[in-house]
Amino acid sequence: MSYPKIHTTGMVLMPGVPLHVYAVEGPEYSVLIDTGILQMRQAILDVCDRAGTPRLVLITHAHHDHIGCNKAVKEHTGALFGAAGALNWIEDYDIQFREFCQPEFTLEYVPNQREEVLSIMDAPIHMDMLIQDGDLFRLGEGVELLTLAVPGHKLEEVAFLERKSKSLFMGDLLLALKTPFFHGFQTSKGFYQSLDRVQGLIEDGSVEQVYPAHHDPMNPEQAIVALRETRKMLDDISTATLEECDGDHFEKIWKGVCSRLNRQLEFRGYAMTQIQLHEMTQSGMLRYEQDRWWRI
Repeated sequence: MSYPKIHTTGMVLMPGVPLHVYAVEGPEYSVLIDTGILQMRQAILDVCDRAGTPRLVLITHAHHDHIGCNKAVKEHTGALFGAAGALNWIEDYDIQFREFCQPEFTLEYVPNQREEVLSIMDAPIHMDMLIQDGDLFRLGEGVELLTLAVPGHKLEEVAFLERKSKSLFMGDLLLALKTPFFHGFQTSKGFYQSLDRVQGLIEDGSVEQVYPAHHDPMNPEQAIVALRETRKMLDDISTATLEECDGDHFEKIWKGVCSRLNRQLEFRGYAMTQIQLHEMTQSGMLRYEQDRWWRI
């Protein structure tokens, strides 16, 4: 019998935007990567059974569509859970909502946002492990998952490289570009560096198959194209932000960026624009005075 075995399930969240969840089975134990959303509960538990009851669940990042069946999986498998940060988002959904969805914005533009977010998660659980870049999980007979820090979409985001099969499992480093809203990021600078890191692994032959959350599995050529498309989105956001900064307040800039790139006024883009302005100001591309931004 050849290992690793890769098990997967998924669903379509909206046109052009799938959500995939993967399990890696080794000869000694298996690992589930993320738990999807509550609407996938039975399919996620079926994947756990096919993989031989995972001993570990590793979370790529703490967003709600990647932790939605945590309680169900915990009760079904007894697995230990690990993530690289934002553990309080996983253990307390009120904290996640306040910090992620920004209620001061949400209540004005999307009054039912809280209900929508909570409806795709079952219940918080206690996290067992804090993982970090370089952590290695040995599943037996040379099957190993190496933890890679890939900050960008989320500061604490990680991916996992199974080195024997040269398979890379990712969360949202490859953005879901067909959403009507901005998929968003918590660091633009770090995002570019993470994209470069993954591209380097593909180009040096360390990765021959990519398994993302919001794209179908890819060969190296397809992954390079997807990396390029995500970089272009980051470039477009940067350009649009600069073009909107002509002595304007934040809300006008945010709405202008959304309009230029044909995205909904939504909390992810709201937070993303805040981050973009902050990083551009720090790098000397923008000047901030009296609650307004100017291009330099």
